[in-house]
Amino acid sequence: MKIILNIILLVSFVSLSALSLEEAKQIALQNSPELLAAEQSKKASKTNLWSSYLSIAPSATISGSYTYFDETQNNFGSDYDASINYSLIVNQPIFNGGKVWLGASISKDAHKMSQQSFQNSYLQTIVDVKTKYFAVLKNRDLLKIAKLNLQNSQTNVKIAQAKYEAGSISKSELLQLQAEQATKEVNLLQMQMLYENSLLDLMNFLQMDDVDEIEEVAKTDYESELEILKDQDMNDLENLVQKILQKGLESNPTLNIARIGVNTNRKSMWVSGGNFLPSLNLQYLKRWDKYDFENDLNENSGQLSLNFSVPIFPLVDNGLDVATSRYQLKQSIFELKSLENSMELAIKSSVLNLVASAKTLHSTDISLEYSRQTYEQMKERFSNGQISANELLSAEIMYNSAQNQAAQSFYDYLTAKATLLQQMGTDNEEVLNKFIENI
Repeated sequence: MKIILNIILLVSFVSLSALSLEEAKQIALQNSPELLAAEQSKKASKTNLWSSYLSIAPSATISGSYTYFDETQNNFGSDYDASINYSLIVNQPIFNGGKVWLGASISKDAHKMSQQSFQNSYLQTIVDVKTKYFAVLKNRDLLKIAKLNLQNSQTNVKIAQAKYEAGSISKSELLQLQAEQATKEVNLLQMQMLYENSLLDLMNFLQMDDVDEIEEVAKTDYESELEILKDQDMNDLENLVQKILQKGLESNPTLNIARIGVNTNRKSMWVSGGNFLPSLNLQYLKRWDKYDFENDLNENSGQLSLNFSVPIFPLVDNGLDVATSRYQLKQSIFELKSLENSMELAIKSSVLNLVASAKTLHSTDISLEYSRQTYEQMKERFSNGQISANELLSAEIMYNSAQNQAAQSFYDYLTAKATLLQQMGTDNEEVLNKFIENI
């Protein structure tokens, strides 16, 4: 029982000390200044929306005044030196050229835009933290490869040194291997610096003081989709492209903001046109007053009035406002069309990039296995004196290159997938996975 408890504690310690991708995402969503600012903007737009709704309701004003006279006044045979007046005014807008209702509708559009802006910041935060997280993993793998390569090179130099002392290889061949070892040492330092910089970049983005370790992303979690994508012909992807394109054009926050902007400009044009229309308001007025010699307030009759006004001048200014609003509407329509074209091209390119990354990953895995076996054979043959140092170096370089490409291609695929999800307007990988499964 004690052994089991110690194992559980050890596993718990490891899981707590290693930062997972999901934990990094949650920390980023809590600490991102851009996302927090977008959230406050969304809240402010909601408050403004309620304020615009209240402008549709009737408004009431209560006012009062106290008047003192330097000289005594006389009214109906009574002397007084002061008077008090109270009034209640209730206004209900009925029609003001559509400004009230359109103003509320424009505020509603502004709130929708703030929601889409928040969603855009949310997705950008997700793709940023994924990109930085994958960069750390990639550079950590490259660092491990650099260490192993240096160890292999050191072993080869020891073998070559013994063979040189035995007279079976020349001095130049030994120097070749020693030079390669020196290059591997420099490469190890570069990979160490690259890894530390990427880790520091992730820590700064998450606003964390220290991150000792981050969890691996299991390649096995992506085997199913990779198996499907690697077998797809680039000419047979039209169905996948169209499904993803439809999803992206419907859900992309940037496109939705532009669409809402078109509706807002259309309503603004209607508001400008409403300046030519009459205004109609209902008003109720009630007064109370008393003089200082009176004990109670005198209640006057309430007045209910319907106020009607028609704009006459300046008609030219109103006409120019309408023309300006119409131009702004046309501008927003053209900008939306341009943005849709650009987004369509970007999504298609991202889909093809995702498939190409999957194919590249499959190809590098095969190349890695081939180069590994070749290098192991060459090392054995070099130890037996069957090949030269130059031939060994050629096999070693090929193996090193295959290792680096295999490490990079997996994280290139994950980054390509994260970018495509952002363009689709979602962070749910299952949405994209279902499209891939149904190709």
